[in-house]
Amino acid sequence: MKVAFVVHQYPPRYNTGTELYAHRLAMILRNRSVDVDVFTFEPDPHQRTALRLVDEPIDGVPVTRLSFFDGLVPNNALNDYYNVFLGKVFGEWLDEHKPDVVHIFHLMGLGLSVVEECSARGIPTYVQMMDFWFLCPTVQLLRHDGSLCAGPETDACLECLSVNNFAYDALRLFSKRDGFVEAPLPERTLTDLNHAEVALRREALHVRPRFIRETLDQVTGLVAPSKFLQNLFVDFGYRREQMLNIPYGVDPLLGVSRNVPVHGEGTVTFGYLGSINPQKGVEVLISAFREKKAPGFGLVVRGNMEHFPKYAKRVRAFAEMDPRINFMGPFQHAELASVLSSIDVLVVPSLWYENTPFVVLEAFSAGRPVIASDRGGLTELVDDGVNGRTFAAGDPGALANVLQEFEDDPDLLSRLVEGIGHVRTLDENADDFIALWERAAANAGGGGVASGAVAAPETGP
Repeated sequence: MKVAFVVHQYPPRYNTGTELYAHRLAMILRNRSVDVDVFTFEPDPHQRTALRLVDEPIDGVPVTRLSFFDGLVPNNALNDYYNVFLGKVFGEWLDEHKPDVVHIFHLMGLGLSVVEECSARGIPTYVQMMDFWFLCPTVQLLRHDGSLCAGPETDACLECLSVNNFAYDALRLFSKRDGFVEAPLPERTLTDLNHAEVALRREALHVRPRFIRETLDQVTGLVAPSKFLQNLFVDFGYRREQMLNIPYGVDPLLGVSRNVPVHGEGTVTFGYLGSINPQKGVEVLISAFREKKAPGFGLVVRGNMEHFPKYAKRVRAFAEMDPRINFMGPFQHAELASVLSSIDVLVVPSLWYENTPFVVLEAFSAGRPVIASDRGGLTELVDDGVNGRTFAAGDPGALANVLQEFEDDPDLLSRLVEGIGHVRTLDENADDFIALWERAAANAGGGGVASGAVAAPETGP
């Protein structure tokens, strides 16, 4: 079987969860005689030529990397999710590689014309719902003030997008009626044309959710790793019969120390692993931890401090008042086993709707229980009182009460470790996808994509 992976960026220069997940799956599948080729967007801020295609394999996986100078695109709001030119480039790649199935992990930077090219050729196509990008142009379903977003709405989206972005801020100055699009082109003034351009960009943002939903309606199936995400997309008009719930798998961690507590009886070392940014709730964790003065408590914070420098500086200054808190910076994925071996409990205090954070699955794989906020797909992973604890998102007091339990009940840590059940592996994930793709490829001759979604069994976490 020949399968094409499509993803918004790819290792070795991009190594966040989506990219690593796609790459590890590709490596496993190729070892199982599934011919996987990758087509990816390669963001390059120094790109000055219109287009560059480079074949650059990694770890034996063939990868075609596309770079595009988006300064040539006049409608930035449209280019965010649709670029017909890039679609045609991808169509030529499809004609050359002739995959039996296409599996899309992310389309940021590439756009929905990729789906159109697959549909035009009758190639069974699956789209992995890795996050909220199909619903939200800022990806996170959070308002600019940090509050939860109820869903896409043009003016609300502009409020979020226009922060530090003049291209979107300009759109807020004009309403739809200011576009002057009714005037015949020869009679328009330069001002009229400028206003018309603004109106078109506003319209592109306005139709974004509907256009994406209608385009994705053409694909064979939408793969959601959590039931939360599955239900959320159904709430926004996606067809439930098209949604497939297939949870993630992770690589078994080798070389991880299973001994807890790692620093001896009477101690508990909590850990935060992830970006230091507002939506991750690091400030909530620091506040809750400082409230509990247990001398046997420790907190290790590992994450990038550069993406949100003002926030990171404030959080770190707050934490410096407590010598039990240790900021140790980011780490490479190859160091994950060592990092997890240095903590007893992972804390995920997220304020936004988490989907299925890989770090939670990896912590379980390492035998570490998880304390998580009760938001999004986290509650599907963390069984409160069994393999971890949950608390009300954004409430430092509620989190502090959970931390206190580890001092009041010395056996709590060992009980939660014992409650960690089987953690799905990437090999099991590969089994899921191979079965899915084989059925789709077999059915393609009898109607292809137009024949509707190929059913797949729901798999528990």
